[in-house]
Amino acid sequence: MQCWAQRLFGTWARHRTAKGGWKAASSISASRSTVTVDGPGGVCQSKAERRSEPAQAPPAGSQRPVLPPAAPPPPPPLPPRQAVGSRSSQIAQGPNQSIPHQEKHPFGALRVECKEEGQPHELQHWNDSCKLLTKQLNEVDVHLLPTQQQQEQKQWLTDNLKPLLERHTGGVLQMFGSCANGFWMNGSDVDACLVVRRCTSRQSWFTKLRLVQCLVERECMGTAQIVRGARVPVAKLHDQKGAELCDVSVNNVAALENSRFVGILAQLDPRVQQLGRFIKHWASRRRINNRSEGTLSTYTLILQLCYFLQTREPPVLPRVTDLLIDPLAGQAGSRSVNTTVPGPEMDDASGELRQLPFLTDVATIQKERRFFQEDRNTESCGQLLHGFFQFWGQELFRGGGEEGGQTVMVYDGSRELNDLGVLVMRCPLTGKNVNPFTTTVWWAIHAEFERAATLLSQQRSLAELCEAAGESPAGCGPRGVQ
Repeated sequence: MQCWAQRLFGTWARHRTAKGGWKAASSISASRSTVTVDGPGGVCQSKAERRSEPAQAPPAGSQRPVLPPAAPPPPPPLPPRQAVGSRSSQIAQGPNQSIPHQEKHPFGALRVECKEEGQPHELQHWNDSCKLLTKQLNEVDVHLLPTQQQQEQKQWLTDNLKPLLERHTGGVLQMFGSCANGFWMNGSDVDACLVVRRCTSRQSWFTKLRLVQCLVERECMGTAQIVRGARVPVAKLHDQKGAELCDVSVNNVAALENSRFVGILAQLDPRVQQLGRFIKHWASRRRINNRSEGTLSTYTLILQLCYFLQTREPPVLPRVTDLLIDPLAGQAGSRSVNTTVPGPEMDDASGELRQLPFLTDVATIQKERRFFQEDRNTESCGQLLHGFFQFWGQELFRGGGEEGGQTVMVYDGSRELNDLGVLVMRCPLTGKNVNPFTTTVWWAIHAEFERAATLLSQQRSLAELCEAAGESPAGCGPRGVQ
């Protein structure tokens, strides 16, 4: 820090420089290099003296030659992204020094990299890994899509079975499930529902299903088997060669609405369908996608995917409350569409289904800007798939013990603790638990999510991720044994 005499001298020098030009400036520069001033703290030296070797002051009255100002030394190299003239830019660095570059790892670890030394870049490594995972996912998805034969069979059912049943039952045959909501896969069956007015009792459903059986066999379309013990009675139709055609139920209105709801979300982003198909494939290979065995239903898996995509930052999918026709209806503290908009799902007298209380057209959703904002999620399918398994593989969702389980609501994107010790997935339309589990089975299912997250973190292939499991976690024995 300069003393008071130096500051006074500097002011005088600048004044003389302005009046005397180059010669005066030269004289000042030369004389300034040796000036000494006695002050209260002793001798106060100039900066030039501190940078040079100590020298004795000349005798009083002696004259020094006037020299031109010495060229200033070259400035030290500036560190990257430093503003010229800033204090940090004045710090000289050695020839082997480099500025460490810090990047935050996507999952929280901080990686310090010296670019000049060529150390691996953690973020670049992560991006390359996700690109490879996305490429694998695209290759697998080609084989998961429904075949041309499936498409032709579905069209045959529409052209032949649908008019036959509607003509003789007085109802309307509507397809639902994966064949209608965008998650149809190679090998998946076709689900159809016969919507009939004034047909509300279980016994009346069986009556209609027997009629379906008679019509299919009379028209030589194949055979039909009525499954009475199912939660929702169905007639399983097979062709003359024994190949499965479709499952027909009666007035399964909740399934119809669920299918329409899932189909709307699937249309909002193309990544949703691809992720959903692979997750279904993985769950089937690991034997945790069979509701009859007590494991995950396909609807539960899709709701898990939807909730995960709702909670990304920024989100990929909207909450159901964002799509309600009346936005204020979702602010009343309700947890499902049916409690928000009460009323029957079907008019029993006419057989007409109610109009859904949320937006169903993607163009309208975009136009009203209910969800799509400027900050959109741009993660790749590989990043989202890895995140999905990491999310559901968290210890938070394992449940059991004193921690309890988690209840998840796709309706408003929230979750809360429960005392059941398992995952409770609430249907956004009805508010019901769509997939009750025993604690043992849920622990086994959660272990599969943990396994998948670990394998992907180790950059293992999707083929290894989907390696066929020997037994079902529900204890139903090896594959093929029921």
